[in-house]
Amino acid sequence: MKARKLLAGMSPTLLLAGCTLGSVLPGPLRKADLRAFESELDALRQEYQIPGMSVAVLLRQKAALARGFGYADLENQIPATADTPYNIASCTKPIAAAVLMRLVEGGQLDLDAPLADLLEDALFPLRLHGERVRGYANMCAAMAELAQTDDFPLASLFADYRCDRARITVRHHLTHTAQGAPGQAYRYNGFLYGWLSLVAEQTAGKPFADLMVETITAPLEMTDTLPNPDPGQRERILAERTQYYRVDPAGGYERSQWPSREFVELIQTIDPDAAESEGPLDAAAGIITTVRDLAKFDVAMDRNQIVSPASKEAMFSAARSDSGQVLPYGLGWFVQEQDGVKLVWHYGYAPYAYSSLILKVPEREVTLILLANSDGASAPSNLGAGNVLNSPFAAAFLRRFTDIEIPGA
Repeated sequence: MKARKLLAGMSPTLLLAGCTLGSVLPGPLRKADLRAFESELDALRQEYQIPGMSVAVLLRQKAALARGFGYADLENQIPATADTPYNIASCTKPIAAAVLMRLVEGGQLDLDAPLADLLEDALFPLRLHGERVRGYANMCAAMAELAQTDDFPLASLFADYRCDRARITVRHHLTHTAQGAPGQAYRYNGFLYGWLSLVAEQTAGKPFADLMVETITAPLEMTDTLPNPDPGQRERILAERTQYYRVDPAGGYERSQWPSREFVELIQTIDPDAAESEGPLDAAAGIITTVRDLAKFDVAMDRNQIVSPASKEAMFSAARSDSGQVLPYGLGWFVQEQDGVKLVWHYGYAPYAYSSLILKVPEREVTLILLANSDGASAPSNLGAGNVLNSPFAAAFLRRFTDIEIPGA
């Protein structure tokens, strides 16, 4: 009912954002070029041991390509398609950032507010001595204690987070500059980024999943995406979700038991209420979606229908350290320049399970969306270092759809 009321109040232009993705080949691109790119994608899929993947290419806000390659389910020979749902891991981050920027635009949130104030009484997704940790100060104490625990598997994620003596802000978490002297250096940390869900919840007074639905998935009619308030849709999406695979010792494929028992135990160390069927949703990860639905999000961002042009420009601009150094991350997006052209992108990576990539070239009005059911689209490329050209899929896309000079082309 809440989603229906929200949809009724949206403008027709916004509601139509997902209805303009008809197949199109704008500009000089020929069908032969597109077929050549598809062949290149499929060859890369096989080279990087991905049983199934789905890809969309948007040119000037139209879908030039939306299809699957290989199999979503090898055992049952179910092909991957543009409508196959995948967990997208850290490609959740840009969508979460849009939710936060809406709160900023509404005057509810200040990016330079300290987390110590915003999360003073928040219930954190972490247990210590069997109890959930409440309050930022108690979280700092808990992190310090856990960091000294030899058998705690996530202690490295707390390293040098100086919350007991430094003013750490929302912006520091959004730009991955929260560790060490805040604002001085980039250090990718999905765990700390995930706390932005708590920031959104404390600011708006409602669960993060509800904010995601109200801000993004309902108005854009992303009906193949979780979170989804409709139990029937939720059940369908989980049933249609791709299987995940890892490479076995003989070089073949075996099902990746995702989420594995070890993963569930690990996650429940952090969040005891995490759903075992899909893992937890927070600002860092957890969305399940399709390339078609992500295309709706991409078009809406391009049309400034989610955030204002000024907010989008801030999101798509590389952060600078306090000493002036250009960093590889903006507000929820990686940002870099190649041949004088800005690349805005994000990747997702779940070891031995799945991977994803979104790459935008705003000046050329082109976007690549790629979802894979093994980790092969991300694991070999060290994308967390901040260079999307390490991805052979990204390089192939840029060579085919832009005039940007790519090393090794």
